[in-house]
Formats: sequence, C-alpha cells, structure tokens
Amino acid sequence: MSGSTFGEVVRDLSTPTAAGLGPLISLCIVGFLAYVIIKGQRRYELLRTETEALIRRYIIFRGKRHSTIGRVQTQKGTTKKILKSISRSWYRFKEYHGEQCSLLEKNYRGMKKGFILGCVLLVLNTVREGIVGAVVTESIAGFFFGVFQTLPPYLLAVFGMVLLSMQREEVYGAHLDPPLEAVFTDFDREDLRLSEEFDPLEGEGEEE
Repeated sequence: MSGSTFGEVVRDLSTPTAAGLGPLISLCIVGFLAYVIIKGQRRYELLRTETEALIRRYIIFRGKRHSTIGRVQTQKGTTKKILKSISRSWYRFKEYHGEQCSLLEKNYRGMKKGFILGCVLLVLNTVREGIVGAVVTESIAGFFFGVFQTLPPYLLAVFGMVLLSMQREEVYGAHLDPPLEAVFTDFDREDLRLSEEFDPLEGEGEEE
C-alpha cells in the first residue's frame, strides 16, 4: 500500500460520517463483550449449582444406604449386596461428576474465546479512535484524547478477567477432593474393629 493510499484511508476515517459511527462501534463491541461475560458466568453458576447438588444428593444416598445395613436383620448375603450396590453407585457418581466437570470446562473455554475476541476488538477500536483524533486535530494530543475516550470499557474487560480467573480455579479444581474420596472409599470397607468400637451390640448379635 502506497503512502498516498494510506493517507486516503486515514482521511476517510476522519470524516464526520466515519467519526459519527465511532460511538456506535464502541457500543457494539462493549455489548458483545458484556454478552459473552454475562452468558458465560450464568452458565457457570448454573453448572456449579448442579454439581454441588449432585454431591449433596450422593452423600445423602450413601448415608441412607449405610444406615440400611444397620436396620436390616442379619441375613446371609444381605450386607454384601448392599455394599456392592454402594460400590456401583460410587463409580456411577464419579461418572456423573466427571460429566459436570467437562461441561464446566467447555463453558470456560467458550467464554474465554469470546472474551479474547471482544478484547481484541476493543484494542483495535481504541487504536482507530486514536488515529481519528490525531487526524482531526492534526496533533499527537488528539491521538491520546481519542484513546482516553475509549478507556472506560476496559473496566468491563478487567471484570471479565477476574471472573475467568475465578472460573479457572473452580474448573480445574472441580475434581473430588482426595479426603472426600478417601472417606467414600472407606465406607465400602468392612472393619470389625470399628463395629466393636462404635456398635458392639451388633457384633454380639451376629455371634448368637
């Protein structure tokens, strides 16, 4: 592109019509960025709530299953069947939890891509406004004035970065905590010493 052609492009950007479209362009970019952030954050909150509800429901289920062992009369194979059921439920729960984690990660990546695109458009618009300001005023001060006018929307970009950072910590740390998994695993193990310590009457009933 020759110097004269570039000059013509710059002059076109500085015309009243082009300058009048500046606020509209900025509004569209800010609107797009806000849409990406709001949509991604709402989806994240929904998936997070569903994941927490899944964990709560499973904890209640495990508690009821284990309380069933103490309520049923001692029958050959009854306790073993209940424990097998609990073991199967644990693997199914981990599968469901893994699916929720995958959805959270997918939402995070989609929001991140849209956010990056919005930020790129925001920067390009800032450069455009600076060039227009410099051409209109024919001074470097006009460039900085044009850039300064586009700074407020960057607060939205900072807010989006904070939300993405919080989501990243949640998404890549959404796996079951090792202590919680260890507790669930211990539920499936029969330990006579625990029965003797916390429920000695049950052990005496089985001996009779």
